Amino acid sequence: MTEAVQKQKKSFENYYSNSENWSYWDDSQPLTKYILGRRVQIAIEHLKQVNDFSLSDWDVLIVCGGVGGEGTIVADMGVRSVTVSDISEQGLEVCRKRDPRLKTILLNAENLALPDSSYDLVFVMDGLHHLPRPVLGFTEMIRVAKKAVIVIEPHTGIVANLIGREWEEQDNEINWVFRWNKLLLEQATRSYILQSPCYIKAIRLWNHNEVMHKVACLAGSKKTGLLMIKVCYFLLDLFLRRMGNMMIGIIVFDTKV
Repeated sequence: MTEAVQKQKKSFENYYSNSENWSYWDDSQPLTKYILGRRVQIAIEHLKQVNDFSLSDWDVLIVCGGVGGEGTIVADMGVRSVTVSDISEQGLEVCRKRDPRLKTILLNAENLALPDSSYDLVFVMDGLHHLPRPVLGFTEMIRVAKKAVIVIEPHTGIVANLIGREWEEQDNEINWVFRWNKLLLEQATRSYILQSPCYIKAIRLWNHNEVMHKVACLAGSKKTGLLMIKVCYFLLDLFLRRMGNMMIGIIVFDTKV
């Protein structure tokens, strides 16, 4: 484990030890659930459209899964099993307490100690950009995946560079916010799997939880706030999708699509 990874591990152990940092994942309000689950829902729905997959018999691995927030969202979508992996023992302990359905495994995302093709789907959301070597983490996901990979990470671009964070700081430890695009997704995938058949899709969209939460607060009621957020995202994706700050990358193996 590199020094950089050890520092990240220490900072996340401290972060996950404070319950106030993760309790929002268990908020049952439709507004909160929509804000947190929107990107996951879009990704899974698109995956299901590729060759009309049924995910009910799929085993899913969440990489950089922390306390299992996105793991819970994926589990609610009807997959057979969800395993949450993270470098933090504290995060995984919280994960097991908050959602007993989720399995957990302690793993370094840059070196997943698992056999090839261990899980049907390998998934990450807002995790790779915390790694010292994000592309290495991505190719590890490809190696461990049997059928598909989903990557939800920041997208590079003018808007993201202007208003997005260049560095993230947590417990006095910092990481560079690594941003993706379609070309990088394709090159990193093809260079690893070579000529093996696969489907590669990069979906660009807008996402900013903090801003949308403020928009919702202006509405006066949570029901109206949820409607306002949906309208905002609809208009942004309709007219300004090419400038979106987020990417959903979907890779499906051995498909003719």
